[in-house]
Amino acid sequence: MPTGQRLTREEKKAQTRERLIEAAARVFAEKGFAATSLDEVADAAGLTKGAVYSNFENKEDLVVAVLKAHQDRVSGISDIATELPTLEEQQALAARLFSESVARERDAWLLLLDFTTYALRNPSVYPGFVSRHRAGRQRVARMIEENAPPAGANRFKTNAERAALIFEIIGKGIALEKLIDPDGIPDDLFGRLMPILIEAFEEGRL
Repeated sequence: MPTGQRLTREEKKAQTRERLIEAAARVFAEKGFAATSLDEVADAAGLTKGAVYSNFENKEDLVVAVLKAHQDRVSGISDIATELPTLEEQQALAARLFSESVARERDAWLLLLDFTTYALRNPSVYPGFVSRHRAGRQRVARMIEENAPPAGANRFKTNAERAALIFEIIGKGIALEKLIDPDGIPDDLFGRLMPILIEAFEEGRL
């Protein structure tokens, strides 16, 4: 944007929303979701509590926005990986970037665990939580379908929804163990598992 150009009202609102999301991510990481107040988020962002409520319905709505930003960054790994020419190269890069993201996005992974526990204990929050969770898995399934080899090549016999579920279970399991014991989990573990999973999907064994 050229220097001196005024922001539109929508641009200002978008900037305010982004500041709140970034501040909330920091405060949630430091204190945990349940112990953090919206006043603290507003203070960390240098804004008023009114600014929070003009952008988010409540604390749950805010944490959903923080986690969506995290999910978008993790989902972007597939966009980067699929630019490579071969499936083997795509697999290796995606596995490496995912492993790196666990360390880089440590706070967001901790918040995901924190909010998952909260959602499971709160019936009013759970339906929206599980709906978004399933939607994320569907995005992975669509990515698998969109990047499948042409007919006659090594296409998956395992359907995309099942493959996405297995990727999610293994990926999150590795992420959790990496959070618990960073030095005890090899950085290349997901990369070493990836070819085994791909072969099993191609043969329909999973």
